[in-house]
Amino acid sequence: MATFYKGAGIGTHWHTHDSRRVGFTARAPGTAPTTEALVSHIAVGTAESPYISLTRSYAVAWHYAVFSSKQEPGPNKPAYVYEVEIDDSLPHGLNLLDPAKEVVHILPQPLRGIMNLDYMEDLLGGQTPQPPNPEEGFSPDVERQLIALVFAERDAEVLAHGYIPPFCVKHRFEVEFSRSDLPLL
Repeated sequence: MATFYKGAGIGTHWHTHDSRRVGFTARAPGTAPTTEALVSHIAVGTAESPYISLTRSYAVAWHYAVFSSKQEPGPNKPAYVYEVEIDDSLPHGLNLLDPAKEVVHILPQPLRGIMNLDYMEDLLGGQTPQPPNPEEGFSPDVERQLIALVFAERDAEVLAHGYIPPFCVKHRFEVEFSRSDLPLL
């Protein structure tokens, strides 16, 4: 049994639709579940995707719940963090994806050296050449793929494709935040 979390900020879909009653569905369940759709979902925040974002981290879900809210969550109007338990024998039609593993397969071969420094040193022969025009970064596709990879790792993200039934949603925690709790600089 694996435990995941999902933040729901005030004014968002999952704040007004209680997943303890309706489960979780993607915003565009009929869209093809391609790697490009996965990259776009993570790197750009595409809402119209066939995926449902979950995290293994309560803190990440809390952050999303609080900072995606249309107003500051407080005692009278909290944001929510849902706790979701999914058994190893997944509900019918549900697939869980590790987005980092999915993205790394489509990166051009030399970029894999970013994750394996020995490989990168061998690839460069101990040199660190610079591009002729340093203002030009990676191509837009590679940049989005790297952003997706970094965001997926940062957020301990897992993507669900399919329907997460209500019986998987174990708790809905009320969360709040006050900017007055921040330290003065």
